[in-house]
Amino acid sequence: MEDEKFYELVELYRNPENYGKPKKYNYSEEGFSASCGDRFKLYLEIEEGVIKDASFEGSGCVISTVSISKLCGFLKGRKIKDVEDMNLESIKKLIGIDELSISRIKCATVGLDAVKKIYLESNK
Repeated sequence: MEDEKFYELVELYRNPENYGKPKKYNYSEEGFSASCGDRFKLYLEIEEGVIKDASFEGSGCVISTVSISKLCGFLKGRKIKDVEDMNLESIKKLIGIDELSISRIKCATVGLDAVKKIYLESNK
């Protein structure tokens, strides 16, 4: 990983975007990665199938924190059904990393797993 990218990720880890429990949300889901002990709660405000707001709280390693932070920013304004096709490659593209070790895959996808659970719940 390039030094510049490394410092960008560390800075986002220290000051994550989309962090905090919102005043208004209608879906929430917990995410947990046993590999690092990452634990987050994802909050979504969904109206008529569109994600109006996305945020999170909790803590974890650099990869999990950066990926959920970037994911929340990406989701705003998108249709909830758009998450159906998202996968690890989508997350790697969001955070700008080409390769992840096997031990970091769960870290990178902890937020995506939570939003996919919300997607399933919202379609009941």
